Amino acid sequence: MFKKLDYKRLNFGDLQRFDPHDIKRDEMHSFYLTFDFLDLIKKWPQIVGEKLSAVTSPLKIRQDTLFIITKHPSYSEHLSFLSEDIKKQVFVSFPNLKPIIKKLGFQTQESFFLQKEIKDQAIAAIPKLHPQSPKYKILNQEAQKLFADVEDPDVKAMLISIYIQSR
Repeated sequence: MFKKLDYKRLNFGDLQRFDPHDIKRDEMHSFYLTFDFLDLIKKWPQIVGEKLSAVTSPLKIRQDTLFIITKHPSYSEHLSFLSEDIKKQVFVSFPNLKPIIKKLGFQTQESFFLQKEIKDQAIAAIPKLHPQSPKYKILNQEAQKLFADVEDPDVKAMLISIYIQSR
């Protein structure tokens, strides 16, 4: 069972009473309160490179393993050969992961990357309005009237942009 340890009142004699797993779990819990996994996902292209980041992605951290999802088993095998280099790059970007991650694990799921490609294509297919188009000008005038009472020019520009994009 997970025990919350109070390190302020802990002395060396008390350490004998606790299981090492409880101490490790407490460290993990405090680590997860401060670590943002999305930062790892954002920096993944810098860690493994642009080409590999298109077919791989960090999935989760469980116990002492960073799990990576790949598009094909051959990418998993390739990354397993590069596991020490990848861990070094992760530790350079995130030094607080060094005591946490001991090994890499891999999961293959091609559908994840197919869905990602479909989503990227759908976003690219959304037509963008040219600032000189009549529809853009009409929407801009509507937004100017709607947000006339906003004083901050940056906030006003963002609100106008959001209004035009949502129409």
